[in-house]
Amino acid sequence: MVKTPVYQIIENDIKEKIKKGELNHGDMIHSENELKDMYSVSRMTVRQALNNLVNEGYLYRHKGKGTFVNNIKIEKKMQGLIGFTEEMRRMNKKVRSKIITFESIKADDEVASKLFLETGEDIYFIERIRYGDDIPVLFEQLHIPKRIFKDMDQKIMETSFYGFIENTLNIKISHCVQTMEAKAASTRIAEMLEIQKGSPILYMTRNTFLDRGFPFEYVKAYYRADQYRFIQHSVR
Repeated sequence: MVKTPVYQIIENDIKEKIKKGELNHGDMIHSENELKDMYSVSRMTVRQALNNLVNEGYLYRHKGKGTFVNNIKIEKKMQGLIGFTEEMRRMNKKVRSKIITFESIKADDEVASKLFLETGEDIYFIERIRYGDDIPVLFEQLHIPKRIFKDMDQKIMETSFYGFIENTLNIKISHCVQTMEAKAASTRIAEMLEIQKGSPILYMTRNTFLDRGFPFEYVKAYYRADQYRFIQHSVR
């Protein structure tokens, strides 16, 4: 049996405390000397553990003051098409959705063009707050054509919509077209995300298609900038 290196034990202990909320963003952790005595190891071993945690983004150093817990952001990769529920589960975060609006409306010109509909066709308009570990990190406004999903109900939208499509309806999701820009939170968006009005948010629109070639959703998504960062891998 391979013995876990001591520096890794220190790393894991600190990560676990952050995960459990025993250490929060901005908290100062013990000094190298204090950790050395706590774990009965050399200062070099402690420094290796802290350096690794800084490099991984869990901690940051403030010169002359100490080492502090960083705000660990959710990393969303721009390549690939992964739903919020799957994304959170991959990060071992507890997932929850709260439905704000669930109603039938008529598609306006913008939404109709995105969903390949005639203006005035019936669609579902859904607003929901998405939570990761009980923190509101995303507010979504979804427009879904009734001609594809005739029997939608609120319970479906409280879980994974993509999971319902692929696992219950056995329909394959193909691809999406996304746009993204930085914005300041309006009064309503700030209320939904529990942030201050004017706080920075990441605003994304997403037009998602089934493998049959039909768009099945047009989404306006508002991400908390203090909780998310987007990663794009590019190849020349």
